[in-house]
Amino acid sequence: MKKIICGVFVLFACTFIFGKAKKVPAQSFLCMDTVCSVNLYDDGTEKIYKEISDCLLKIERTFSSTDKNSFLYKLNENGYTKNFTGDFLEFLSLYQPAYAVSKISDGAFDLSVNPLIELWNIKAENPKVPAEEDIKKTLLKVGWKNLPDATSEEDLNKPLFQFGEAGMSINFGAAAKGYAADCICAILRRNKVQKAIVDLGGNIYCYGKKENGKPWTVGIKNPEEPAGNPLLKLTTESTSVVTSGTYERFFIQDGKKYHHILDPKTGYPVDNDLASVTIICCSSTAADIFSTTFFVLGQDEAIKRLSEFEWIFFTNFEAVFVYKDGTVTATPGLKGKLEFYGNNDGRQIQFISNVKHLDLEATKKAAEKKAVENGGRF
Repeated sequence: MKKIICGVFVLFACTFIFGKAKKVPAQSFLCMDTVCSVNLYDDGTEKIYKEISDCLLKIERTFSSTDKNSFLYKLNENGYTKNFTGDFLEFLSLYQPAYAVSKISDGAFDLSVNPLIELWNIKAENPKVPAEEDIKKTLLKVGWKNLPDATSEEDLNKPLFQFGEAGMSINFGAAAKGYAADCICAILRRNKVQKAIVDLGGNIYCYGKKENGKPWTVGIKNPEEPAGNPLLKLTTESTSVVTSGTYERFFIQDGKKYHHILDPKTGYPVDNDLASVTIICCSSTAADIFSTTFFVLGQDEAIKRLSEFEWIFFTNFEAVFVYKDGTVTATPGLKGKLEFYGNNDGRQIQFISNVKHLDLEATKKAAEKKAVENGGRF
C-alpha cells in the first residue's frame, strides 16, 4: 500500500493583465510523497491552480500519516478524536467509503494496515524482511472490525471516534491520491474547465475530451520495464486510470522480491500471479481503492463480487489484470479501447466472460421507490 505524504509546492506563473486572467501553463506540485502534475490547457489560470494547491494542502493536513501536525497523525497517536470538528468531517468523507470497502471485502482492503506498513518500512534505505514473531505481534493491531463502524449512526454519533484496540493506526495511502483527484475535478467543474489531465504520481484523471473531441490515450506500464514504453494503451474520456503493481516499491532479499502491497491477513506482501491491476472508473477514489483491493483478492474473486463493490460508489468500473507471465486479461467493456502498445509478441488480450456490472438505472429506481415508501427518506 502506498504511503503518503510530504509538503505541497507549486510555482505559479504571472496572472492578470488589465483585469483579464492570463492563461497559466501546466503546474507541478510536490504532494503525497510524489510529484503531481495538473494541466488545464486553455482554461488554466492562477486562481484555479491556487484553488488546487489549497485543496492539496488541506488533504495533506488531514490524511498524512507522517506529518505530526496532521489530523490523521494525531488520531493514530492518541487512538481517538472528538467528533464533529471541521477536520473530522473532512476525514470522514474518505473514511466512510474506505471503511465500507474494508468491510465488504472482509479486509482484503483494510484501513488499519498501517502498523504493518511501518513494520516493513519498504521505503527505508535498506529494507529487510521483519522477523516472523514481529509480524505476528503486529497483526494483533490490524483488523477493520476494531475500527468505528462508518455505516453505523450510533458509532458516528458518539462523543469520541475511537479505535477498538491499543496500538491500532490507519493509513490512506491506497485512497488519498484518488480522493485528491476527485476533489480537484470538483474544482474544475465549479470553474467550468473544459479539459484537463490530472496526474497524481501515476493516478491519472482524464477530464473531458481533447480539443478535437477525441478521447485521451493513456499508457499502462509494463511491470517488467516500468521506466520503458507502456505495455498497453487505453483510449478513454472523463475517467480515472489507477494502477497498483509490484514494480512500484520493492526490495530483493535472498533472491526473493518483496513488494509494498501487503496482505492484511498474512502480514506479508501479497503472493499471487499478478504483476499489476488497473481500474478505470469515473470515481478516482474508487479506482485507487479497488486497484489495491482487486490485487489482493485476485481476478476471480474480484470479478465475482464486482457489482457489490460498484454499489459502494454507485458507479461501474472496468479492470485490467497483468500477470507475471505476461498474460493480460480485462473486463469486456474495454473491447475496442484497450490494446498492446507496439510489439505484443503475438499475445492477445483475453477479455473476461460472465462479468456482471451493477445495474445503475434499476438500482436508482429501486432506491427512489423505497424513498417514497419511507416518506422521502432513503
